[in-house]
Order: sequence, then structure tokens, then C-alpha cells
Amino acid sequence: MRLYPVRVNNFYGLVERLCWLAGVPCRNSLFSKKMYGNIKLSFLAVYREKLNVSYRRFVEICEENQIAHMLGLKRIPHFSTLQKFVQRTPKLLFELMVRACSKLLNVRNSVAAIDGTGFSNTNPSHYYEKRVDGVTHSNYTKTVFISDISTKLVLNVRTFSDHSNEITTFRPMVQELLSVLRTVLADKGYDSLENREFCWLHGLNVHIPFRKHASQKDKYGQQHYCAKRRRALQKFNLKTYQKRAIAESVNSAIKQTLGGFVRAKNAANQQKQATIKAIAYNIEHIGRTIKITLTLVPQ
Repeated sequence: MRLYPVRVNNFYGLVERLCWLAGVPCRNSLFSKKMYGNIKLSFLAVYREKLNVSYRRFVEICEENQIAHMLGLKRIPHFSTLQKFVQRTPKLLFELMVRACSKLLNVRNSVAAIDGTGFSNTNPSHYYEKRVDGVTHSNYTKTVFISDISTKLVLNVRTFSDHSNEITTFRPMVQELLSVLRTVLADKGYDSLENREFCWLHGLNVHIPFRKHASQKDKYGQQHYCAKRRRALQKFNLKTYQKRAIAESVNSAIKQTLGGFVRAKNAANQQKQATIKAIAYNIEHIGRTIKITLTLVPQ
């Protein structure tokens, strides 16, 4: 029987595979509306971040480009439907989609760098603020990425709005990528004996430079602590650590292509939007590397 190739939107094909790898359910309940489903709504949410437009403008663009026909839908959902989908979807599900991106490229034994950045919440003009009250406001959503050095793919992400110290995200994020990582790179902000011991315990190489005025006290005692610091100093490789600069370029690429701000008003939605930006960046980046070809078998 002859096979007929079907050309589909490669971006949608990648998002669909990603949802399957991340375990995104088709519907949240047996009583959910059957018209759309979580996979198609996830595609629309990620595609909106790729275009970096508002919900209202995004629906207009989809209608102009006949996205509903490509998705097999009667019509594009109302913009409030997309808003409510993002609002009710837990942030953990979007984080699972980010981690599933490594499976699309089969990333293994990765040399990855962890680095934090911030997305502006209101995106005000710096000069306007100085002119109004003379005070520069630091209103942003803190975001921490783990990026693969060779593929420039975001492997994991954490977002928070309370401006807490990002060093607390090191071990949980690395823990979730133990099957993918081989070497972890980080700047002086992550200088901690506990972070290094955690990586050594799980067989990972870690290269973190020391602070200038690092504390010489530890719960194990000063002599034991200094011995471990000397061991870490012997393992530190400056040439390998310098590859961490690629993580800065990944942060810059996300902000330049998808915007360095989030449009949501609620803190929880701001964190989700920053996470969806990482998904959109990964899908667009993977699309340049692999292509999905679907075939239709006539009955």
C-alpha cells in the first residue's frame, strides 16, 4: 500500500511529542469540554509566547493564518479560554515539559551550566521611572535555568517572585537531571560545600569558583572543612568552567527573541509565563535540529 506524506506544522508536531513525553493528560476530567483538549491548548499557549503578543492579538493572528484548520478545530478558542487554561494548569506541568525537551534530542552526559536571570513584570522605561520619582524599582520574576553547553538547550527551570536566594534551587534542579548530567558549572553565587558534596555523591563533576572571603567555619569542624575545600580546589578546572559563559548567551537569546518581560499580572501566572518562554525557546531551537515527517496510510 502506498504511503502519502502529510506536511504539518513542525512546531505543533514537536509540542505534541513533548506533551506526550511529559505525560500531559488529554483532558483534566471526563466532563471536560471535548472541543479542544490540553495538548492543543498547550500548543496555543507556547505558540503565543513564541510570537510574543497579547492573548487578544494572538487569537486574531491565528484566525488570519487559519491555525484552526491546521489543528482540525472548528474555531480558535476565545482568548479568555487560553488565559484560564494557563491559570488552572500547575506550574509543575510546564516544568516537566521543559525537562522532557532533552529527550527529543536524546541529551546524555551533558555538561550544563546553571545561571539565574530576571524577567521584568511591568517592563517600565528606566528613564520614565527616573523622571517620575527618581527611584528605580526592581520588579521582576526571578528565573533560574540549567542550560546544556553543547546544544544550548534549557534542561530545567525554576521561577519565583519572592526574590529569595537562588542558591536554594541548585540541589533540587540537579536532582531532577541526574540521568542527563555529567558535569555542572556554576558561578561564585553557588559556592557551597553542600552543593559540591551533593554532586560528588551522585558521581557528577562540579566546577564552582570560590568566593574571595569564603567562610572557614562548618558544622564538621574547621580542619575537616578546609580539607574538603582543598579537595574541591584540586578538582576545579578553569578551562572547563569558562564554558559557563554559554549559559549567559542562552539567557540573552531567550530575552531577545521572546522578550525580557512577562505580561501577566498575577505572580503565579508570571512564573508560568517565564517557564513557557523556556518551552518556546527549546521547541524553536530543536526545530532547527530535527524535523518530524508524518505519513498517512489510506484505509
